[in-house]
Amino acid sequence: MASWYRPDPLTRDLIHLINARRHDHSDAELAIDVLQALLIQEREHDILTVLAALDEEMAEWLFDLLAEAACSVMMEGHPDEKVAYAVMGALELPLQANLKPPLQLKIDPVATADLLRTHLHVQPGTAITIEPRLPTDTTFDFLTLQKLHAHIAGIADSERRRPIAARLHQPVESTAFLLFELIGSSESSLPDSFSPEDREAFLQGLMTQCSEIAPAPQMLEAPVFAAYAMFDAQNAVRLHRLADETAAVWHDLEARIRSRTIVHLHTQCGNGVYMPVWTDLFDPDLPEDHGPIWTSPDVWVFTADLPIEWPGEMLTNRLLAEGCTRFENHIVEAPDN
Repeated sequence: MASWYRPDPLTRDLIHLINARRHDHSDAELAIDVLQALLIQEREHDILTVLAALDEEMAEWLFDLLAEAACSVMMEGHPDEKVAYAVMGALELPLQANLKPPLQLKIDPVATADLLRTHLHVQPGTAITIEPRLPTDTTFDFLTLQKLHAHIAGIADSERRRPIAARLHQPVESTAFLLFELIGSSESSLPDSFSPEDREAFLQGLMTQCSEIAPAPQMLEAPVFAAYAMFDAQNAVRLHRLADETAAVWHDLEARIRSRTIVHLHTQCGNGVYMPVWTDLFDPDLPEDHGPIWTSPDVWVFTADLPIEWPGEMLTNRLLAEGCTRFENHIVEAPDN
């Protein structure tokens, strides 16, 4: 008899949840429990592999649940008491250009908690804790969903607070993030509004604490789960590195080859999927069966809420600055798309 693989119970539960969603009778709370169990077992990659195989609508649904699962924990309490949560959120902040290391990016946790309570209109009775240093986009490149979940779970269990990242890294997009936790919230979600007046007053309050923050209140948006901020930051960093690597290889080609080389950027069709992006350098004078003269490694990004042109725009701008004017964006479509 041929050998066959039987999925483990958590994988089977995830499959059942996805099928239930397809038939419009999904259970969000059960889905979050399953995803948290997978994160505790350090199986983030398994979840992302499933995301990569789903269509756009299903992938966005699952990622929304994954972000909540990684960044919110139901707190233990008396059965008769109201349910309370610990929730980990993030705000993207603009930084001054050309910052010199070592980065400080320090804020006052008490004063910043008061700013959040006032300008995000946090529910009364909710405690707010603040990460005292602002992680940059490159700092987030070293974090995982497991680390975010372990961090918020430790806070919910009243364990000794530890910093989310050991050290800060120089930003690639003049971007940092304010990480905060809402402890004892009656909702597992985050405040969903930030008025223009609140944005300006909040940023002014932060700038008095940290001179490295830039005065650009129009860039502030409502907070998101830290998982969304992490993937957004990692996307930017990884695509910048892909652009730098491709431009460097193109620049090192012989001048006569470089002048006719075509750069192909490959992206998957659709939004809301975890997908590979890669580049090829083609010499049109070579036979078609020769293939590319260079291919980059895959860079995996999550495209939730991003236009499909976004990865191509970053790369082409970088190549235009180098002097390359021949590039194409190739959409890699799934068979059923």
